[in-house]
Amino acid sequence: MSRQSTLTRIRKPTGPGVQDAPGGSGGRGIGKTIGRTVGLVLALPGLVGYVLGSRVLGKDRAFTLTSERLAVRGGLLGVYVRQAFYRYTTGGVGRDVCFGFMSVFSKPAVRIGQRVYIGRFCSIGWAEIQDDVMLADGVQILSGRHQHGALPEDGRPLRDNEQVYRRVTIGRGAWIGAGAVVMADVGRGAVVAAGAVVVRPVAAGARVGGVPAKALGPDSVNPSRLGSIAA
Repeated sequence: MSRQSTLTRIRKPTGPGVQDAPGGSGGRGIGKTIGRTVGLVLALPGLVGYVLGSRVLGKDRAFTLTSERLAVRGGLLGVYVRQAFYRYTTGGVGRDVCFGFMSVFSKPAVRIGQRVYIGRFCSIGWAEIQDDVMLADGVQILSGRHQHGALPEDGRPLRDNEQVYRRVTIGRGAWIGAGAVVMADVGRGAVVAAGAVVVRPVAAGARVGGVPAKALGPDSVNPSRLGSIAA
């Protein structure tokens, strides 16, 4: 019997009607259920503090402060605590989202899809992160490109300007490399190289890198598509 035939025979079937064998992935499912339950219990003080803080500091400020406090909890338990907190305080969080150590969020309007991986030391503002997106360590997703406007004519500092936020969408299955800064939409299945600065929308399936980010290599989509509306 060939090796290929052996692999075909032992491959586990999948589908809605297939159940986990004892001690198999069903055990992992039970472990996740326990982890989520414990995470919710440990997240309760943060949830209460967020509700009370919102009345005094405002929703955005209270959310950011609680996010920072929960970010320092390490290990798998920290992931479950963050899952529980964000599930009840954001615009939506899907299943099996990994919230990395020291990653913080600044806008409760953020939405996160299923099976999203968020690495360590990420900073995320007003964003929609769709299913199966991967963010490597140190990624920053800003709330748009023009948050502070132009310098006031009377010479006041920029911090006195009215702040303008815009939601940034990261399309399904996109991969954002370590240390990238994203200020515009990234399309479905696109790849942003490590250290890139995205200031214009990236088309679906594009491969971009650099400062500012531009199309890379022969496998990328037509460079003229860079800047089109992300799919």
